[in-house]
Amino acid sequence: MNHNLKDILRKFRNKKLLTQLFTVMAAFSGILMAVVSMVVNHQTTATFLKNNNLIYTNTLEVSIKTLDTLFSGFHNSLTHITYDASIVDSVVTPKPLDSVANYQVWSVLNGYCQETEGMEEIYLYIRKTNQVLTSTYEKCSLDFFRERDLVDRHFASRPSTVLLKSGRTTSIEIYKDRVYMVRDFPLNGEKGLGTLFMKMKSSVLSDALEAAQTSYSHLLAYDNNFNPLFPGMLDYGRVPEEFIDLIPGYIKEGRNTIYSDNQHYYFCQSDQTGINLVLLVDDTAFMPSLRMVFMNSLPYFALILILSSLLSVCVLYLSYMPVQKLKKMISLEESSGNNADNKNEWDYLTESFLKISNHKYQLDYILSNMIPKISKEFYFDLLNGKPMDLSYIQSILTNIGSPLNTEDPCKVITVTFQDFVDPILKNHLTDSLKQILSRNSDGICRYVLQQIDESLYAVIIQFMADLGYSKITDFEIKLEQALFQANDERSNGVLLEIGPKCSSIQNVSFSYQESLERLARQKYPSKKNNEKIVRNEEDSVKFNHHFFQLQMKSISELIMKGDTDTALKKAIHICHTLPHDGNPEEICRAYEYYRLAFLNTLASYRITEAEEKEYAFLFDPDPYPPQCAENPACMQEYMVPFCTAAVNLLSEKYLKQQHKYLIRAKRCIEESYADPNLSLNLLADQCKTTTSYLSRLFKESFGINFVDYLNQYRIEKAKELLMNTSKPVKEIAFTTGFNSQQNFIRVFKKHAGVTPGQFKSEKESTE
Repeated sequence: MNHNLKDILRKFRNKKLLTQLFTVMAAFSGILMAVVSMVVNHQTTATFLKNNNLIYTNTLEVSIKTLDTLFSGFHNSLTHITYDASIVDSVVTPKPLDSVANYQVWSVLNGYCQETEGMEEIYLYIRKTNQVLTSTYEKCSLDFFRERDLVDRHFASRPSTVLLKSGRTTSIEIYKDRVYMVRDFPLNGEKGLGTLFMKMKSSVLSDALEAAQTSYSHLLAYDNNFNPLFPGMLDYGRVPEEFIDLIPGYIKEGRNTIYSDNQHYYFCQSDQTGINLVLLVDDTAFMPSLRMVFMNSLPYFALILILSSLLSVCVLYLSYMPVQKLKKMISLEESSGNNADNKNEWDYLTESFLKISNHKYQLDYILSNMIPKISKEFYFDLLNGKPMDLSYIQSILTNIGSPLNTEDPCKVITVTFQDFVDPILKNHLTDSLKQILSRNSDGICRYVLQQIDESLYAVIIQFMADLGYSKITDFEIKLEQALFQANDERSNGVLLEIGPKCSSIQNVSFSYQESLERLARQKYPSKKNNEKIVRNEEDSVKFNHHFFQLQMKSISELIMKGDTDTALKKAIHICHTLPHDGNPEEICRAYEYYRLAFLNTLASYRITEAEEKEYAFLFDPDPYPPQCAENPACMQEYMVPFCTAAVNLLSEKYLKQQHKYLIRAKRCIEESYADPNLSLNLLADQCKTTTSYLSRLFKESFGINFVDYLNQYRIEKAKELLMNTSKPVKEIAFTTGFNSQQNFIRVFKKHAGVTPGQFKSEKESTE
């Protein structure tokens, strides 16, 4: 042993450790400095770009506001011209070209042209007589007008760029590389009797853009169809045409900047005029110099040298200390033999093992406190139908040590307490439930007891795979009897309901929801929910209308919470979890139920058709080929995009229906629907907006106009009164805001298909 240690010491003395160590440290420091230089260079460049991004984004916003202000001023000038008495008289009662009255029109047009710096010339086109009067005192018929193509094009196609302000519309058009502002009056489009064409000085508009340009940036303006706004004044060749074609897609995605080929493209669109601005910035102008990179890296270089020096000292110390210890051990062995008081390698390992063990106990303690929380959240998500794959469910069940698995059938038992039960009695009843489950579950089932809130408990029961229906029924009967016998006279304080059986743990949420509904009918009985619940051998999850109605209710709640992504995942998850190993006809029928449940939900949002092409297939009367109705794989392939489109459409409509004006209008309708004088004008005043805008909101959000919406609401209230009261039809008509009984009957039959008397008779016979 001593001989071997001496040989080891001799080998250490022959090694040039100091030279090798400093060589390695110098190489390591050099590599680290090079990496730091690259990182600093990247960070410096990123900082420059970030600061300039903010500057140029603000520049773009200022430029678009400047253009909006200019166009808004010209729009106001056009509006004032249309109010002039001589202009109005010339289009309402046109005069011959040689009439003296036209001099007043020329004077007005010339006066406005002189007042506004940006106006070059103004044309007045009188539609009845096909005449044109200009601010330069010209007069001619349209056939001999020098810019006839401009007039013809305006009426032949709808303008792409429109300025809407205070309910008045002015279109912005490009003709022969010049900008024109066009206004039909007194109404828009074909209903206008006259049209004003304002030829603008392009220099006034382009000067506002040139102020934002530098030697390494270029600002370009486009109309709503991305046609150059000032082709003769700005260099539009700097931006590739293929990139311009991509900008509308970027704007739709919510992006306002793109980096490509060492250049930044900033773009934005005016909400007022629809004009698009594109700012091109050459990023190579912002690349930091080598001197700047070196100055920024200098503190890091100093830190690297200091750390390398300290690391070298530590390595030297750690390299020679073992040698010194070995020398000391050899000297002690030679002088006094083995010394029992010296700490050997075994003692060192023992101490290290004890330290590791202590850390292990701490980790176990942390895990033991985390698993119950993870378990509670997981079971809560499972019961509430959060979309999860079977592999993920099995992984969680294994990690939390759950007795459940993903293979055997299961059902949910819900237990709640009456409102009069005090907390002490609740604890006693809960303990009784746990004891009863423990005594009666051996060889029958595995279970998990989950507390939902202070008064509600859910038990996920998973029966053995080979257990017959009779044994399951016996277990449920024993469970109910044992629970109520254990609590004797206090049994009326506890309520218990058993949900239907699920073949897969993925669908356990339906059993839970069904048991909750049964529990609610038992806890809160009413005239409409007093039917007796009958359980038989078919008391298991059926993929019928009721199943998909519950699923759609959950999906709708997620959409109303703003969690569209989870709603979409859940909708698609249902498509994939429907069984594919049964009767193909029944499976395809389940997919059809699912489709109808979506259509019913869309109809509840008053969505029965879609203007967008991407949603049109949702309402196709023949949605899929006939052979697909007997092929589950084909039905699933159709339903996945169907669910995606339906959820997105529901989300869009829900967001539109949350407009502040609509919320206020609906509240006014709910409060004042009995007022026969309730009108769109009154609601517009309440919402502080225009009637045209509020009417458009109703049409876009609900698919019907205001009158139909109000009548539908009144008819629903009338149906409630017909079913729940004995009031005569005439009194109900005036109570719900109709000005006469005849009008009420007519509107009721239009919406309900029958008269009020027939509706009441049918309901009474049904009951």
